[in-house]
Amino acid sequence: MIRLLLASFGVLLSCVASVSAADRPNVVWIVSEDNSHHYLAHFFEGGAAAPQIEALAAHGLTFDHAYSNAPVCSVARTTLATGCYGPRIGTQFHRRYVPAAMPEGLRMFPALLRQAGYYTSNNSKKDYNAIEGEGVWDESSRQASWRKRSDASQPFFHMQSHAQSHESSLHFNRATFEDEKTATDPETVKLADYHPDTPLFRYTHARYLDRMAIVDQIVGETVEKLKEDGLLEDTFIFYFGDHGGVLPRSKGYLYDSGVHVPLVVRVPENFKHLADGDFGDRVAGFVSFVDFAPTVLNLAGVDIPTQIDGRPFLGQGIAMKEVNGRDQVFCYADRFDEKYDFVRSLHKGRFQYLRCYQPYLPDGINNNYRYKNLACAQWREMYESGELSGAATQFFEPKEPELLYDCEADPHQVNNLAGDPQYESVLLEMRSLLQNRVKSLPDLSFYPESHLTQHAMGNPVAFGLDHRAEIAELVEIADLALLPFEEARPRLEEALKSPNAMKRYWAATACASFGLAAVSLASDAEPLVRDESMPVRIRAAEFLGQVGTINPQEVLIEVVNTTKNPVEATEALNAVVWFMDFFVDRYCVIRSDFHPIALGADIDDRLNYINGNPYPKKGK
Repeated sequence: MIRLLLASFGVLLSCVASVSAADRPNVVWIVSEDNSHHYLAHFFEGGAAAPQIEALAAHGLTFDHAYSNAPVCSVARTTLATGCYGPRIGTQFHRRYVPAAMPEGLRMFPALLRQAGYYTSNNSKKDYNAIEGEGVWDESSRQASWRKRSDASQPFFHMQSHAQSHESSLHFNRATFEDEKTATDPETVKLADYHPDTPLFRYTHARYLDRMAIVDQIVGETVEKLKEDGLLEDTFIFYFGDHGGVLPRSKGYLYDSGVHVPLVVRVPENFKHLADGDFGDRVAGFVSFVDFAPTVLNLAGVDIPTQIDGRPFLGQGIAMKEVNGRDQVFCYADRFDEKYDFVRSLHKGRFQYLRCYQPYLPDGINNNYRYKNLACAQWREMYESGELSGAATQFFEPKEPELLYDCEADPHQVNNLAGDPQYESVLLEMRSLLQNRVKSLPDLSFYPESHLTQHAMGNPVAFGLDHRAEIAELVEIADLALLPFEEARPRLEEALKSPNAMKRYWAATACASFGLAAVSLASDAEPLVRDESMPVRIRAAEFLGQVGTINPQEVLIEVVNTTKNPVEATEALNAVVWFMDFFVDRYCVIRSDFHPIALGADIDDRLNYINGNPYPKKGK
């Protein structure tokens, strides 16, 4: 009798499990690398036709305001995996020197799906800046597929990344440009307002539209596999770009070209109840990568951890009216390979506000990988020879501390409205919102990366909470750069002499942001080139080199040659290259000046560039 009861109970459990599995949708992410929404006609005039992606949208939803939070892969993909803002959890620097510990009690979301009975597969890029931990993927490899699960009834999450649109696809040589035709006629492309109109830029743009056509075919192939397996109408299919790109001034920058990504979601017939709205609808609400993890968890019926920053935009209990009311997105940029530039941005409605914390650094400061693109190299050559005017020059010139763009009227973001009295109320609102955001996170980048690698990576979230008050003070010092100089001067003078190294650091940074307007504080800043803190020395050199009171290269070379911290050496070399390229007649350096103790790929990249050989052959 007992055996009979146990057997009956086993059958009951089996039925419950079967029903539970049947009630849970599959989710597939198809991710194309390095493309903003500008390169698909479904989103932007002049983009490539994409019938397969458009077919997904016709059977689902198009998100017209989807953002990657960060404009480079490792930071963006970590945001996807965690559902957390990078500057809060210490994952905001590209290809981290030290991987960040995950927030206490939180696992990457595929691990939560596995725990709930899902099969999870990734093919195959990860590129995380956080410690992955165990149990995230059933399989992550170039062979990974939902087809490899042992139980065909088991629900699954599958992520498929495609590199056909990656930045490297535009690293062609001159022979290719001269001899290899594109399917897209270069004469028909619509160049960005900031790009010079040259045959090379037109060819490069056309070549990339060809790459997007290939991506579209691949999307169709994945749909066919799901159809063959009888799974199409049980599976949510997300197609999106992993961040913006990939023509110059996109990947690595917080303009829309760097973070505004295409996103469509095909909604399966059997789970239409989990997506409010009609097939073919376009969603106006703002969503970003922090929202993707909670969205998948919500679709799967899995509780969303409280440590996650994002909000679901699909699934049980999500009304599209509420989603369409979302009008803000926060984005961040810090280091990309060897290039530093600390920028934060906020989209709100039709406007984007960017706070440039190192505005004296031009966007076009050298990054070896960026300049492998022939069009990017040509752009710099044209600037240096005086062939450019108007918007095409902005890439190589200092920025304002604040940038404000009307993204509807100015989709390529070349007309800064921050100084226009007509938009003063918008500017002040956006400034306040951004200030509150970086304070409330709190944003760890108010400490230099070299400091964080030494003191924070074991538990970045706890470090941020322990230093929340100090970070708020540092934000206030940094934002002195937004005041008229004479108003800011007394507080800057005080902060330059502070016993707190980070306050000295941000006072010197604010002085560098003012440039020549702050020359009267040069004597107060000069002792800082011998500061016990290497980051303070670097910032002091950036300020004093601008105003011409010292040769900054001497200070920076000493930092590079004496520090044992490779991150400090990289931070110093960023300034070395800036002075070398943009103060050509004043501050020259040569490779033999440098004999660093600390080693690393980013140091090598800078030294190779200084040596005039940025792309040495391996083994040379």
